[in-house]
Amino acid sequence: MSFTEEEIKRAAELRLWVETRIAELEGEIEKLREALAMIDNILRTTSFKVALELSPQPIAKEEPVTIVAEKLKPPEEEFKEVRQLKRTKDGFLLGNAYISSSKLVIIPTSDVRLESSTPPFRSFFINRILEGMKNKDQESSSQGKIKSEEIINYSIEEENNVIKKITIENYRDKNRLNEIINTAIWAFTRMLEKTK
Repeated sequence: MSFTEEEIKRAAELRLWVETRIAELEGEIEKLREALAMIDNILRTTSFKVALELSPQPIAKEEPVTIVAEKLKPPEEEFKEVRQLKRTKDGFLLGNAYISSSKLVIIPTSDVRLESSTPPFRSFFINRILEGMKNKDQESSSQGKIKSEEIINYSIEEENNVIKKITIENYRDKNRLNEIINTAIWAFTRMLEKTK
C-alpha cells in the first residue's frame, strides 16, 4: 500500500500532535495528583469539628485556597496548544511552539544555541517567510480585505545574538501557522548544521 507525500506529511503532523497531547495530558494528570495529595493532606490534618467552630468569615478563610489554585495553573494557560519542534532526521528537540488563537511563540530549548546571524534565519525565515506574509497582509489591508491591526507582526528576543524567543501575532489561519512552524524547524536544523 503506497501513500502520497501529502498523506505521509499529514501522518507526521498527526503523530507530533498526538505526542504533544500525551505530554500535555500527562502534565495535567501530575498537577491533578499534586492537588489531590495537597487536599488530602489538608483534610487529614484538619478535623471537621474545628472547622465548624470557626467564626463564619468565608472570604478571609477561602483566600489561601484561591492562591493555591492559581499556583497550580499551567504557565502557558493562554495557549491552547503546545507543539514540539523536532528535527526530522532524529527527533532531536529544537524548541516548543506555544499557540493561541492569534499568537504563536517559539522558544528554542535551553541546550540549543541559535544565533540570529546564522543563515538561513534572517535570509529565509525572516525575510522570505515572515516578511513575505507581512507584505501580503499590507497589500490586503490597502485593498480593504483585512484591518490594519490584523497584519501579521513579529518580534525576536535575543541575548548576545542568541535567539531566546520569537513572537508572531496575527498568523490568522492554520496554513500559515503550519508553514511558520515547519519553516522554523527547517531553519533551526540548517542553523545547527552550520554551527558544528
